[in-house]
Amino acid sequence: MSDTERMLAEKTPHSIFVPELVLAALLPEDYPPWKRCVQVESLQWLLQCMEQFFENPRCAGCIVSADNQLLHDREISDSQQLTRWASTLVRSRVCGAQSRDTLFCEVATTVLRNVAFRGADDALEGFLKALRDEFEGVAKTMQFNPTWFKHEAVKAINAFEHTKLPRSARAITARVISKHPILFGGMVYACAYSLAFLRLMWMDRKTLMLMKLGVVPSFRGAMPRGSP
Repeated sequence: MSDTERMLAEKTPHSIFVPELVLAALLPEDYPPWKRCVQVESLQWLLQCMEQFFENPRCAGCIVSADNQLLHDREISDSQQLTRWASTLVRSRVCGAQSRDTLFCEVATTVLRNVAFRGADDALEGFLKALRDEFEGVAKTMQFNPTWFKHEAVKAINAFEHTKLPRSARAITARVISKHPILFGGMVYACAYSLAFLRLMWMDRKTLMLMKLGVVPSFRGAMPRGSP
């Protein structure tokens, strides 16, 4: 490798990936349906979508300009290594884990701290707070008509989940990352984590809405309010 090539391939402090492109590859359409336990299934989905990302041809185009292809290729390589390491940690915790309301945060947030922020707790807290604040802004747009019957309200909740939620999760994550840069190599995990985190926040909100309607949800383990 020439001196010029080495200079071009030198790592930048933060990821050069465009989050919108990474998010579109991770979640091109809707989330998969829940089966039963949202905490364990969120970790399983996190593993699955990260592993599939690097098998997807889209991962080769996560930058708008390919002028510095060497740096892009280096981040792909670093991302694969970091994602493999993160997946090993998550998988070791999720196998045989007893579900509890804090399982996702205990496992996935700890990995996020190392992969995307290298232990910078203030940066991590700012990132998570921004995700929560952005989600609350979107959730407030969902209004019930007081004249609706129970089944009409449930239908509206489900429609939001399958139409607006995936788009909102991608948009929220992109906005937050634009203000809270992710370190080199950590973009794929940070995006996958955020998509799963926001869905868990939605499931908590959905649980509260259903219970107010007198409907007992079939799923369990949504994220309690106040979780990290």
